[in-house]
Amino acid sequence: MMLIDPKATVPIVQVSVLASESPSQSFAIGRALSSLRAQNIAIIGSGFATFHNLRLVFSGVMSTPDFKQANIEWSNAVSDAATTDVVSEREKKFKDWRNWPNSYTMHPRGGAEHFLPLIVCAGAGAETRANKYADEFRGVEYWSYYWDEEVQSEKL
Repeated sequence: MMLIDPKATVPIVQVSVLASESPSQSFAIGRALSSLRAQNIAIIGSGFATFHNLRLVFSGVMSTPDFKQANIEWSNAVSDAATTDVVSEREKKFKDWRNWPNSYTMHPRGGAEHFLPLIVCAGAGAETRANKYADEFRGVEYWSYYWDEEVQSEKL
């Protein structure tokens, strides 16, 4: 945040993810925070949501065709959930994230702390439609998601 606001004029409150790695509770935290958006308060989730497995980063596996295909399958599942307009459906999809293709490859057991912030933000996104953009890291595409437009979808 110092790059965005070097004089530190914007108050920041850090919220840690839950040790339980509960997607239901993470989504509920986001839903509880969602009303803050109407007060022009940003809810920011950090981490590598579409991929965070340092063992694979440094092993060279990321450059193989098999890994790249696994990454595409995983990223498609993440994007499908994040861009689901109906909040209750989005919540159901995120509750099941450990059953998505390659979830344990992309976020090993005990390593969900880089994925859970996305679930919090997905809950905070409320009825707005998610936007996404791709970037590249070490030759692999990864995605970021944000909810900022007042695009209304079907209510809960």
